[in-house]
Amino acid sequence: MSDVHYTQKFNAPRGFQLAVDTLNRLNPDFVLSGGDNIYDALRVSEKEAVGNTEAFLKAAARIKAPVHYAIGNHEVFQLYQRAADTTGPVFGKAFYEKYFGKRYYSFNHKGWHFIVLDNIYITPDRKYIGKLDSVQLSWLKSDLQAVDPRTPIAITAHVPLVTTLSQWYGGGVNANDDKIAAVDSHKILQLFKGKNLRLILQGHLHYFEALNILGKVMVITAPSVSGKWWRGKQHDVEEGFIKVNIDGDQVGYDYIDIKWEADKKGSSNEPEEN
Repeated sequence: MSDVHYTQKFNAPRGFQLAVDTLNRLNPDFVLSGGDNIYDALRVSEKEAVGNTEAFLKAAARIKAPVHYAIGNHEVFQLYQRAADTTGPVFGKAFYEKYFGKRYYSFNHKGWHFIVLDNIYITPDRKYIGKLDSVQLSWLKSDLQAVDPRTPIAITAHVPLVTTLSQWYGGGVNANDDKIAAVDSHKILQLFKGKNLRLILQGHLHYFEALNILGKVMVITAPSVSGKWWRGKQHDVEEGFIKVNIDGDQVGYDYIDIKWEADKKGSSNEPEEN
């Protein structure tokens, strides 16, 4: 699931409870939350960001399966607040680390190797782009060295490594910008040469696509659990998440609608609010 954008506005707590109830009925092995868990640490006060985060984690604790989190741009505390105390203990990504844990890590499950990345790269002018920093890139190289070439691998990252969004709306030669797709995706994917990469899970765009690359790698951009930030559909896709079905090293998926109806109907085909 991705882009929950939990807030205490727009009846979002009731909407997220529907997602939790749906997850529990499905009884998955575990849940991957692909970033933008809350709305919106980028701009709001510490009191509001902490309030939304604590309420989200309390609600998410009702998920019966283990939950593995990834960081999204909306967890970077006060990045857009020019008057923010940049030396404060929870400024920037320290906020995410305090409440959610490690920004990047890997784990094994039933013969698969799962890699969760932080590809929210903070620029000197206090913006973000999709990219890994050098420390994380070194960690990824080291992590992959220990993985057997036959072991199927899944990657989770918030900003897409591969996406059709800009081409779908703007034509086949329309380029993605550095907030829509990761600028270093080619470099990252090169690291998986000789490895058994089978699945890439991503979010950020509030857009749903499933791409079968060369009959081997499934790339899934999950729809937003919150739709248009709990105010209606985004890209004409219902609020929901993806159930990933794995058989050996083969991947299938089902789109799961959480049956949410926003109080105020709306629809947008614009890229994510940054």
